[in-house]
Amino acid sequence: MRMKDYINKVSKKDKKKFFEDGYYIIPSLFSSSDAKSLRHKINKIFNFPEKDITSDEISYRTYALADGVTKESAFWPIIFNEKLVSSVRSLLGDDIRYVQHSDLHINLGGGRYHRDSSCREFGSSPDWDESNEPYKIVRVAIYLSDYEDSGSSLELLPCSHRKESRLNRFEYTLWNMMRVKFRKFGFNEYLPHWFLSRKKNTIKTKPGDCIIIDQRLMHAGGGLSRKNYPKYAIFLAFGVDNSHTRNHKNFYQDKPTYEKNIPVALKAMLKEKNLLLE
Repeated sequence: MRMKDYINKVSKKDKKKFFEDGYYIIPSLFSSSDAKSLRHKINKIFNFPEKDITSDEISYRTYALADGVTKESAFWPIIFNEKLVSSVRSLLGDDIRYVQHSDLHINLGGGRYHRDSSCREFGSSPDWDESNEPYKIVRVAIYLSDYEDSGSSLELLPCSHRKESRLNRFEYTLWNMMRVKFRKFGFNEYLPHWFLSRKKNTIKTKPGDCIIIDQRLMHAGGGLSRKNYPKYAIFLAFGVDNSHTRNHKNFYQDKPTYEKNIPVALKAMLKEKNLLLE
C-alpha cells in the first residue's frame, strides 16, 4: 500500500472543518470487545483485576500513568493502528511523527478548561507563530467507556485554537477558579461545564471512540456526577516533523514523569514505520 492510499481517508470537507473547529472524530476506532480488552490491560497496570470493575471497587479514585503508552509495550500497537495513522496523515500530511505525549487514565474526573500545547496562553509564541512553519500537532484521545454508565465525555470549545476574545478568557478563568473551590470540598464532579460567551460542544463517547484535537484547542474532561463505572481513556500524540513538534516533545519530556529515552524496541518500530521524531 502506498502512503497516500489511506485506509481512512478524511474528506476535504472534514479536513477543512478540522482546521476550522480544531477537532475530528473517529467513531468506533476500536470495537466494543477491543475497548474492553484495553480496559483490562489498563487495570493490570494499576494492579486491579483484569475484568470490568465498578467505581465503588476503586473508591471513585483516579489513577493515571503519564507517558503510559510509551512505557508499556502492551499499548504500542495503538501507535501503529493503521486506521488511526492514516487518519492523522490525511489530516496533517504524510510527514507525521509519534510525539512522546501519552497517558493512561482511570476515572479522571471533570476537569478545568485548558490547552495541551506547550504554550497555553492564546497568542503566546512559539506555538502560535506559524510564519515559518505550520503548527500541526494533535492530541489523540481514545475513550474506552460509555457515557451512560461512566459519564465519559469531552467538552470542546470549537475554533479556540484560532480565536479567543477577552470575554472568553475571563469566562474560562472564572469557571476554573470555581472548579478549584469546588474541588477543595469534594464537589468538583457536580459543577457543570457551562460556557456562555462562545459555542461549546459536548462529545458523549462510546467505547472505542477516538477524538483527534489540535493541541491548542481549549477543552475539558466531562462528567457531572459519580457514575457506577469508571471512565477509561488512552491519550497519545502525533505531529509533523518540524520545530513546533520538537518543542512540544521537549516540553513534555522535561517533566519528571515522562521517559527521557524511548525504549529501544519501540524506537526501532517507529523508525521502521517512519514515525520516529529524531
